Amino acid sequence: MRHLVLCLLLVATPLFAAEPYFAPAVTQGSLTVSLHPTEGVAAGVPTLVTFGLPFPRGSITEAGLATVRVLRNGIEIPAHVSQMTPWRHRSDAAIDGQSVRVAQVQFAYGFLAAFPASESISVSWGGVARSLDVPAAQDPRTAWHAVTSGSFTAVDGVTEPDVYAVLPRSWLTLGLLTTSRTTAFDATNGEARDDPSTNDATLHWPDFQESERAFKNNAYTVLNRDDPLVQDNFSVDPPEININHYRGPHPFPTAYNPREPWLYDRAATLFVLYFRSGTFTALREAVRAAEYYAVHVDAQGFFDVPNFDGTVPPGDTKYSCAESPAYAYWVTGDATMLPVIDRVSIAHDSFQHVWTPQRNFWTERNSAFKLTAKVVAYEVRGGDARRAMVDQMLLDFRVHQDGANGQVPFPVSFVDGGLFHTGEQHDYDFPPASYGGSSWMSALLMDAATRAYGSGEDAATAQFIARLGDFLRATVVVNTDHPCDDPIEQRPLPLAVPRYTMLIDGSTGQNQFEDIEHALDVGSQLAWARWFRESLGGDGDALAQSARDLYASYDTCVNFWIRPTAPAAAGKAAFRVSPPRKWAWEHRISGGFAFALSEPDASRIHLDGFESE
Repeated sequence: MRHLVLCLLLVATPLFAAEPYFAPAVTQGSLTVSLHPTEGVAAGVPTLVTFGLPFPRGSITEAGLATVRVLRNGIEIPAHVSQMTPWRHRSDAAIDGQSVRVAQVQFAYGFLAAFPASESISVSWGGVARSLDVPAAQDPRTAWHAVTSGSFTAVDGVTEPDVYAVLPRSWLTLGLLTTSRTTAFDATNGEARDDPSTNDATLHWPDFQESERAFKNNAYTVLNRDDPLVQDNFSVDPPEININHYRGPHPFPTAYNPREPWLYDRAATLFVLYFRSGTFTALREAVRAAEYYAVHVDAQGFFDVPNFDGTVPPGDTKYSCAESPAYAYWVTGDATMLPVIDRVSIAHDSFQHVWTPQRNFWTERNSAFKLTAKVVAYEVRGGDARRAMVDQMLLDFRVHQDGANGQVPFPVSFVDGGLFHTGEQHDYDFPPASYGGSSWMSALLMDAATRAYGSGEDAATAQFIARLGDFLRATVVVNTDHPCDDPIEQRPLPLAVPRYTMLIDGSTGQNQFEDIEHALDVGSQLAWARWFRESLGGDGDALAQSARDLYASYDTCVNFWIRPTAPAAAGKAAFRVSPPRKWAWEHRISGGFAFALSEPDASRIHLDGFESE
């Protein structure tokens, strides 16, 4: 009965008018920044610190950066401050390039104590001008070092900053880097991995905390830090692979695909964890993962880590990711990420996103990753050609949604909003000659379009997203065909789940199933569809209810993946993540779930070390 109570609570939750897409400008304020030296930084020795300082759109001009001051115990210290990236806009010249999105802040700092201690400084803007200006910037990588332990070793070629700067999560969740806004973790959700026994015994955390806890705890699993007793078992046939082999070859290569953990942008997901948690652990692992990823982006922009058989699939754009290199650049000032973004963006040109019946391959997933790469490249690099590409792709997807100029054979009764294509084009996930679409792949495309909306704010994109939400909502059914039984009564629970694929007439695709493991990602995009529907003046209640239903399903099923005794008993992780890519597909795009369903509340930005004036 506890599950039913949860569902009723979610049903009863009142719906509110949508909050603004962009956080309000903060023209004068101060942030508390935590500086974390790494193991090789000696106390008392001045060390170069470089980090990106993001601002809400409209907060400060490039000339206004003269007022950015770095203070230690209230005393200004010499600093260099310059613009890294402006806020860009594809149609409004009054916005495009007129305010700073990310500024580089750089200064020398001597720590009172060595690692693992940390110290705090404050950064203010909008007041008096900086009196101790350092005119020229240094290459941030002069204060980087090779990573030789932990998540990577010397052979991986990964480097990282000598000092990390951790910004408040309440600031980072304003959509300054992700573009769309997310929500910060609850204050009770600390940096350390939770006790799995406690979490297993907690059927439901309040609000959206179940997903926040899982996001953090499962990160320790994908980083191989769930429990020291977790080990692979090669004494059985087939072997049990319990370690996440994200670094490539391992003792039993035919049992594991080392590319797989990087699908859906593993590094970007770690950055989203940092933005929402504001923790040093998440930031450090995100930067390390992004550096490893960049090392393995080849000259054509493709990920070159091989499959278990030693081969690299040619032209596989699913692994060409632009978000994590962009986040790494904005967070650390590492300009070596800029050509990586360019190469990744160009790699996607090999995928023809414009659908026709003659295409031999087309999916929403590949389309989503291409749009994301093009949008991010425009955000970071700008330029007329990049702007035009984003505009054209959005237009092409709208044409497809409308039937591709008559090429989609709509039946008399059909579901509106999907980008329908044939099963043959979709790797036969539904009958070859039938027209259908994927729920979870459409969620990826909706996330990309939501990001694109931030640089255009156009009604056409908002309508595209809202209609795609109608398609997602139609994929949702209620059944008991899942592993998440009632923990007390030990019986199957009827839960809302998205169908893996759905045909154009609303029926289920051939040999397909309902997948509760996509409840969080699909639900989060239904929440955004609600936001866009209401931003256009429409009624988003039905979309919001489906989003809440899917979150209730996710919340109920989380405990199925927790097994507290598994490390000691079987060498398996207590917080299961199977397959490893699931962590990224669930959490990279779901950070805005609560925001997209929430009421306006400007007080959100006055938390965790931020003060507006």
